[in-house]
Amino acid sequence: MRIAVLSDVHGNLRALEAVTDDLRRQAPDLVVHGGDLALNGPRPAEVVDHIRELGWPGARGNADQLLWAGLDPVPAAEREHARALRQATLRLLGPDRVQWLRQLPRLWRHEDLVVMHASPTTVEEAPPSRRPTGSLRRPTVGWPPAWWSMPICIDRLSAASAP
Repeated sequence: MRIAVLSDVHGNLRALEAVTDDLRRQAPDLVVHGGDLALNGPRPAEVVDHIRELGWPGARGNADQLLWAGLDPVPAAEREHARALRQATLRLLGPDRVQWLRQLPRLWRHEDLVVMHASPTTVEEAPPSRRPTGSLRRPTVGWPPAWWSMPICIDRLSAASAP
């Protein structure tokens, strides 16, 4: 099975359309997203609508979660800017789209594939980028929050080891 994973669209409809066009040519069996769809971009509503229309499943991201959970994870020096982005994005999205983002799971699973935005335990803290293969099977802690630059983590897990 060929699976495509996209993440961190951040309201950039033009980029999403380019990826969508390429995916039509590549024709994967499944497309899934890893969150951070709306916040911090010019067209968040259109991005959410596009993903919903395509029926792509996925996981929520840390920037998605900031829309309803508040700005506590954001470093104090960045909160004013984050607050303005959050308010503008909420106005553009409206309550229905925010609710759709909110219902996305933290971990999305398909057979032995797990897609998450940051780590098995949180969308706010990511493991270091150079971790041994399979090391995400065990939750790890202690990384500093990095809400503005979250990588997507994909880990293949056996049913017996899935959290």
